[in-house]
Amino acid sequence: MHRRFALLTTALLLVGCGGGAPSRLHTLSKPAGGGGIDFQVENRTTTIVNNLFLAESTRIRNAPREALEPGNPEQALLWGNDLLPRSGLEPGGKLPVAVPKSGRYDVRAVGRDGREQHIGGLRLVPGGRYVLELEEGSWRAPR
Repeated sequence: MHRRFALLTTALLLVGCGGGAPSRLHTLSKPAGGGGIDFQVENRTTTIVNNLFLAESTRIRNAPREALEPGNPEQALLWGNDLLPRSGLEPGGKLPVAVPKSGRYDVRAVGRDGREQHIGGLRLVPGGRYVLELEEGSWRAPR
């Protein structure tokens, strides 16, 4: 009984997460506490990223549920401007992202196929060098 439950749980996680590694933030150098924030997003998936957004985590956490629904006009107000207004982020591509100040941020990536990733609570500090690796396991089907 326990083995069957464990196998079912593992299968559901693989289906729900796309079967790959989850997206993750890497700190490349210890934050010095001063200077700029060097932040890049790397697309390690097989999907072209059409839209990329960055917003303060507190705004996302405190937003009404409607603002988190895809296609809702409140969603555009919540997330702000698309960081990829002219082109997509190809598989294997990297994009430097300007971070206005120290804090916690959420990133939302939308693939060409409509799937999304939402990576929350990224702590970004002045003087730090960071790379957010978008991976296959974090894609979610559109609602």
